[in-house]
Amino acid sequence: MKENKNQAFLKGALILIIANLLVKVIGAGFKIPLTYIIHEEGMGLFSSAYNIYAWMFVVATAGFPVAISRMVSESRAKGNHSEVKKILRSALLLMTVIGAIGTAALYFGAGPITSYMANPDAKAGIEAVAPAILFVSIMSVFRGYFQGKQDMIPTAMSEVVEACGKLVAGFCLAWMLLPMGLSFASAGAVMGVTVGALFGMLMIIIIFFFKNRKESKINSRTDFGTSRSTGRIIADLTKIAIPITIGASVFSLTSVIDGIMIMRRLQMSAGFSYEQANALWGSYSGYAHPVFNMPPSIITPIGVSIVPAIAAAMASGDKRFARKTAETAVRITTLFALPCAVGVSVLAGPILLFLFQNKSAEQSLTLLALVIVFVSLVMVTNATLQAIGKENIPVRNMIIGGAIKIIVNYILVGMPSVNINGAPIGSMLCYIVILMLNIYSIKKEIGVEFGIVQTIVKPVLSVLTMSIVAIVAYNYTAFLGNRIAVVIAIGGAGVVYFGMLFILGAITRGDVEMLPKSEKILPIMEKLKLVRK
Repeated sequence: MKENKNQAFLKGALILIIANLLVKVIGAGFKIPLTYIIHEEGMGLFSSAYNIYAWMFVVATAGFPVAISRMVSESRAKGNHSEVKKILRSALLLMTVIGAIGTAALYFGAGPITSYMANPDAKAGIEAVAPAILFVSIMSVFRGYFQGKQDMIPTAMSEVVEACGKLVAGFCLAWMLLPMGLSFASAGAVMGVTVGALFGMLMIIIIFFFKNRKESKINSRTDFGTSRSTGRIIADLTKIAIPITIGASVFSLTSVIDGIMIMRRLQMSAGFSYEQANALWGSYSGYAHPVFNMPPSIITPIGVSIVPAIAAAMASGDKRFARKTAETAVRITTLFALPCAVGVSVLAGPILLFLFQNKSAEQSLTLLALVIVFVSLVMVTNATLQAIGKENIPVRNMIIGGAIKIIVNYILVGMPSVNINGAPIGSMLCYIVILMLNIYSIKKEIGVEFGIVQTIVKPVLSVLTMSIVAIVAYNYTAFLGNRIAVVIAIGGAGVVYFGMLFILGAITRGDVEMLPKSEKILPIMEKLKLVRK
């Protein structure tokens, strides 16, 4: 039975990872061509509107689906199918109200928000994206419901449909509205987010009605238990969701702070004109940030998929296994995140040319890329703390990190010599502090001892060797053209990095055992002497 549960979990995780990869590819197919149409200034307007939406999106889709999933799963385990339906109805009521309030706040507050951001041309974009809050709120309820039943396919399908809708509608609207000016073109691009959210919501609702019709008769014959009241269900949902939501918002925290502060500081303290400030902000948010966002979103599911084992170990009183799992999760995440961070940093200019034919954000991306490893580790350590029942600790640590980010942004972005580069420096310090506090809390709560040599020294030595190979390979193949040289440099660096990990013994037998199909992979690796105990 235990093996079946593990297989179901791994299958669900794999489905979501594949969907996430598809969404990222589709997203790149939207944002990269979009930069050719609206350029730095238009991307600045797009990002100002999108970052405000992204933060509210986290509120709607981070904590509540997890809370709904957990409660649905618990009720199903007890055979209380009538309560499952009641949870769905209560969650729909709650999230429809939250979504409607969020939509109204965003639409009617667009003027004051853009005025405070010193970016009035972004108003139309914020108004265009406002309805998406309602759509994603409703969609998140059904996603949580299906996840509680360990059915990840509806979530994956709705994510892909949502991304496709954003791509087609956003690109077409931006192209059609471009003759009317950049503010309208950027608003059209952001409108694609709303259209995509609508399509994603409709897709998962259709799937629900199709599946629900088949299950209703069966469940009505095997219903046990007494259902909680609607008020109690809403209270329980909120209690579970709020700490998780605040903790999950850490990833969008720096984007919101940057969106609010950068334009004002560049104009009012650094002495840039509105056009210059918007071009700098557009270059940073439109070129550097999309590249920065890709690795964590792909890496994090790998690390987070291991974390549920911690919750199971704590529930059974096996703290030793919980400690081992937490240590392994951090180490595996480091092994994947570190080369992404350093690789993107040393090849920042070539990668920007490869994707956008524009490397105006090279200096910013060189700095911002290093944050990738800290963001990835913060997300995994947040999930670890949530797994051991300490949901409030990441909230406290995030607030401390956010305060540091605000202070650093205020000082550095306002300095003409630093300007936009103060933002990635602030982000780096923010996530380093959060990570240190998280690790301290994990060690205090369950006594994890992260091995310095295995977790830091060996991966750093491997990545330093990799970075030298990447730089040399690019410089020696640049005559073949930038794109070919980038592919050769990344490929060669990847081979060298993983080769160094095996040579130094950075990958252990325990690490391999945590992976799917380890029983088939491990004997081969042991025969080749690629892993150590």
